[in-house]
Amino acid sequence: MKHRRRIAWLLLISFLGFSCLTVRLATLQLRQHARYAWAAFSQQTFTVSLEEYPRGKIVDRCGRVLAGGREEKRIVFFAPLLPDRQEVARQLSALLGKPVKELERELEKEAGVLPYSLTPEQEEAVKNLNLPGLFVLPYLIRYNSPPLAAHIVGYVGKVSSPEEKRRSRGEWVGKQGCEYFYDAVLQGGFPSLAAGVYRDAQGKLLNGAGVKLFAVADPERGEVELTLDGELQRKVEEVMDKHRFRGAVVVLEVGKGDLLAVASRPAFDPAHPEKQEPDVSFFDRAFAPYPPGSVFKMVVAAAALEEGVVRPEETFCCRGAEGPLLPCWKKEGHGYLTFRQAFAQSCNPVFAQVGLRLGQEKLIRYCWELCLHERSVIGYPLPADPRQNLKNLMEPYSLANLSVGQGPLLLTPVQVAAVLNTLLNDGVYVRPRLVKGIRQRGKLTELPPDKGKRVFSPAVAREVREMMALAVREGTARLGYIPRVGSGGKTGTAELVGEKRCSWFAGFFPLESPRYVVVVMEEGGRGGGEDAAPLFREIGEALIGN
Repeated sequence: MKHRRRIAWLLLISFLGFSCLTVRLATLQLRQHARYAWAAFSQQTFTVSLEEYPRGKIVDRCGRVLAGGREEKRIVFFAPLLPDRQEVARQLSALLGKPVKELERELEKEAGVLPYSLTPEQEEAVKNLNLPGLFVLPYLIRYNSPPLAAHIVGYVGKVSSPEEKRRSRGEWVGKQGCEYFYDAVLQGGFPSLAAGVYRDAQGKLLNGAGVKLFAVADPERGEVELTLDGELQRKVEEVMDKHRFRGAVVVLEVGKGDLLAVASRPAFDPAHPEKQEPDVSFFDRAFAPYPPGSVFKMVVAAAALEEGVVRPEETFCCRGAEGPLLPCWKKEGHGYLTFRQAFAQSCNPVFAQVGLRLGQEKLIRYCWELCLHERSVIGYPLPADPRQNLKNLMEPYSLANLSVGQGPLLLTPVQVAAVLNTLLNDGVYVRPRLVKGIRQRGKLTELPPDKGKRVFSPAVAREVREMMALAVREGTARLGYIPRVGSGGKTGTAELVGEKRCSWFAGFFPLESPRYVVVVMEEGGRGGGEDAAPLFREIGEALIGN
């Protein structure tokens, strides 16, 4: 009996081992099949890639393509088969409206794809020419037109350094954004779409044989799925462009911390990075540190209430420009007002007093708890900015200035959004997330949301939310009111270099059961209440439909 049981176990183990080996071999065969198919096709034909860059897709949370796979019709040519290149250039010039000389330069190559998107009418006209060696075929463009979330998606360029050469499989490499951070995931081994003309035994192209298409999925390519919502992103960018806005807008999902829209202006076209202004267009203001001004009062208010150094109904006296610590923006002063009203009216003298009560050490500790020294978010590993080293806040300076968001403190719009989300999440800080997951060989590896950590009590978080609602009802944030759903918010204005200002609005909506955090940061302008708040309202109205 024992002997039979032993044999049964041996048979079972052998069967399982053989099954695993079979599955492994089948998987390898499937992966290798695509590579071998491409090798055979490119060996038998004179081949032209019909894909701009052999890379995997970058998609939003709903699977909408942000990079990779946009199809348009283009002219593919094989010069050895053309009857007369100059005559072909003249005919195409008449149809496409392009200079003859430009087309002649393109046709000097042995084969290629003309860099012009065809209208349906042009496509039909080119086909009617019926020229040997000239074909109208689908061509895969990497980037949308107009581009969406350009700074986050990034762009691809030619290898230009030893470091880029080491990490590249070909002549193209990711230069910025997700194209850079996930370069190894996105890179493919061959084009997923190509055209070829067969050769004879001597390697010459066979005239009259037509063109053969190659279409095989590349299993080596990965796909990056972002937390962004493409529709929300589009609406945000449309509002920014309408106002010729210069700055950043961040939209974050309340609670979970997923970034739904991240936009920076000026922007750039990833399809033509060489035409941009490098120091201006490529600069992502959403992740860049700026002086926060009075939006930092959200942190000061919550920390002071948490530490018990102030009560919401405690009364203060604001003497305006004659304040003993700091002058108030309201020259005649607010007179007697509660701490809650001081928040709504963004009263600097009151917050300077409260900041001194709280003390430097405690205020900096809350900055650490809120990760105001780190720019990175989940899935987007940005390097630390030395200007955000919180040890800088320990140097001798005016604590009163820090309490109103001035001095050496610098915050990114994404960090400000995370602070506000903490207050809306009952005092629990959650690190924002930008990348939802990575899909490789059919398997999705999720980057899970942050579990969070408590920074403030639920009661304190609720109190600051009510102060923000008061600021919109009767304070400096009145222009940030969103009809029908209501909103809460905090304005901020800070000095940049020279006389230039940085205008902020950090807000949320709907007022009851908030869904969205929206942070607006504008370079220049009159101030947060005058410029950033109306833009917040317009963005909020655009997003309400979602």
